[in-house]
Amino acid sequence: MSLCASSSVLGPSMAFGYSAVVLGPLMAPTSDVQVGRAQGNWIATVTALGIPFGCILSSYTMRRGRKLSLLITSVLSFVGWMVIHFSTTYEQILVGRIISGIATGSAAVPATVYCAEVASPLWRATMVTWTSVSVGIGVLIVYIFGYLFEDNWRLVALMCALFPLVSGAVTLAVVPETPIWLWDRGRLDEALETLQRFRGIPKNTPPSSDLLQELRQRPQKKNQNLMRHLLKRNAIVPFAIMLTYFFFQQFCGIFVVVYYAVDIIESSGITMDPYLGAVLIGLTRLIGSLLVAAVSGRFGRRIPSIVSGIGMTIFMGILSVYLVLADKGYVIEDGGLIPVICVLMYIFASTLGFLVVPFAMVGEIYPTKVKEVLTGVTTCVGYIFSSITVKIYPDMETSMGTHGVFIFFTVMSFVGTLFVQFFLPETKGKTLMEIEEMFRKKDSPDSPEAKRMVVLKDVSAGV
Repeated sequence: MSLCASSSVLGPSMAFGYSAVVLGPLMAPTSDVQVGRAQGNWIATVTALGIPFGCILSSYTMRRGRKLSLLITSVLSFVGWMVIHFSTTYEQILVGRIISGIATGSAAVPATVYCAEVASPLWRATMVTWTSVSVGIGVLIVYIFGYLFEDNWRLVALMCALFPLVSGAVTLAVVPETPIWLWDRGRLDEALETLQRFRGIPKNTPPSSDLLQELRQRPQKKNQNLMRHLLKRNAIVPFAIMLTYFFFQQFCGIFVVVYYAVDIIESSGITMDPYLGAVLIGLTRLIGSLLVAAVSGRFGRRIPSIVSGIGMTIFMGILSVYLVLADKGYVIEDGGLIPVICVLMYIFASTLGFLVVPFAMVGEIYPTKVKEVLTGVTTCVGYIFSSITVKIYPDMETSMGTHGVFIFFTVMSFVGTLFVQFFLPETKGKTLMEIEEMFRKKDSPDSPEAKRMVVLKDVSAGV
């Protein structure tokens, strides 16, 4: 079921890479829709601008059901791709890209939350990364479509529309609601029955204490409203951590490379077919995502993130030095090999942590009472950062030069690594309840430490 839920991300994620492979054909003199350079930048950017609205939408729809959110994501993605396919003007393409962006934003959280809520603690660290694997697959597929149908942007859009169509049908037909959402809405019998199905327990078997503990939520005071929960320490602290992590994720240039893959390849000195290079970037990203999914259960969140930041800093730094030397007239007899290695290894390093881990953690780090709101707001702000970086990249390249932009990405990668080292918590092996308790004040009267102190005092008094 987690794989089915993650499949809803395929269609929306293709919007990331679509601009990289179709801007060339659209700006060609033979295109039936004439697009200039400034308009091309808006085609790339407008999807990123639509994504935050999708994140806000997912905050609303997830409170009505995880399954409903997955279904709405697929419908929006299908509509967006079909609008692009049938577009006859630049403005219609923008409308389709906006709808695709909203679908991408609405897909950012529900699949991850779904995986986090149905997985056992042993498998959760791995399964919440499947969404990022799906994103990697989606980007790779659209790059392949761009390489195979280089001059046919309409056909690429039509092929992309098939994925949300299939995913929506699968979601509607076979995906059940999560047990935690059912339990939180008072549908206790249905929640237990669904959880037993997920855990492979026969239907008529009485639920064990472990099964009940998996669903049981921490008691809340009845007079506490949503705002009261949002102002608690176990909501504010992880919210601040995740916003900062998303800030460094975006300003390290990860999404800029995805949106402008073909242009990046051409401007970084790589001597190969830029569309084939984009496919290699997509393949490298997918391999990295698969590796993270394979090892996250063993190494958790911090170690992959630190390794990711160090790798990004090193390879982007080497590429920056290479371009600075090239601009100063130094001839490096490498046949264009150094830029290829640096770009691919930068992408690979980014997928080990900075690209994947923040999206995986939003599904597990927030308390249940505010999860729908904070996951949506966090990814919304994260994609606002993304839209800013994608929009200003051409201007940065003009004013700073390609090497200047890459030096900026190097510095941000280094500072982001320091942030991870000192502030990112580890959630490996912890249940959702334990993660929630981890961010509460130790002196809180409801914390486990405080409760143990009360028991010790009672025992002492008895003695």
